[in-house]
Amino acid sequence: MTLQAIEIFHDVEEGDVEFLSELERAATRFEWIPEDRLAEISNLPEQDVEYRLDRLDKFELIEKGIPKYEGYRILPAGYDILAIKKLVKDDVLEAFGRVRGLGKEADIYDALTPDEERVAAKFNRLGLSFTNLKKKRPYIPKHGWIDASKDSAKREFEALGKLHPKVEVPKPIAYNRHVLVMGFIAGEELVDVEDIDFPEPVLEEIFRNVNESYQAGIIHGDLSEYNIIIKPNGEIMIIDWPQWEPITHPRADELLERDIKNVLGFFRRKFGVEKKFEKVLKNIKG
Repeated sequence: MTLQAIEIFHDVEEGDVEFLSELERAATRFEWIPEDRLAEISNLPEQDVEYRLDRLDKFELIEKGIPKYEGYRILPAGYDILAIKKLVKDDVLEAFGRVRGLGKEADIYDALTPDEERVAAKFNRLGLSFTNLKKKRPYIPKHGWIDASKDSAKREFEALGKLHPKVEVPKPIAYNRHVLVMGFIAGEELVDVEDIDFPEPVLEEIFRNVNESYQAGIIHGDLSEYNIIIKPNGEIMIIDWPQWEPITHPRADELLERDIKNVLGFFRRKFGVEKKFEKVLKNIKG
């Protein structure tokens, strides 16, 4: 879906974006925006409304409901276009490169800023059920996937701002709606690394960063081999922070202990490195 928005980006007119923005505002009041209210909502004559609807439908940025759900609503690619257009307008993004990863909760693309700085653009797509979302996330969506995804981008941007540069995390650059732009992510997920010459110092470096984030008042909350990056120079980077919690949270100790056990268990299984949990916990909490 993100790729679709990128491919049609230059074909979408400013009038299309303005009309889509009006639909976005109306979506806070309507699950399906009534067709007979579109002229009033957009402040456009009926003829112009039809023209914009035809274009947005052709680009698959909106969908029309079946008779039971009369009206229109924005498709994910429509929100992608709105976010990309705003980030380009704000001189945050200039161009997109190859896809870095497609996951259940986010798509990540290489991108360039107007200054030709390589960055990562993360399109959040929380496709979990409402029940599972409440279990996994510390916030509850108000209007479905888009609100949860917006909150995810906002929370991660906030965490990166608190941690960077003292903790090895991507540099926060900007966010708009459900899209987070951050420093370039180079390397492999720890889970995909076949071998490490000296795994114990790597483990110690991971926990040094966990300690630094704890001192900054933040617990990752979902740390594992899937969100630790081993960079080409052997250094580490910790990514995926939308589920972070402050150390004052009622479950802070539980979350921190789970993070530690996840990492210790992986290094024990894959690299044969043994460290005592109690000692690691004590060092992290200082």
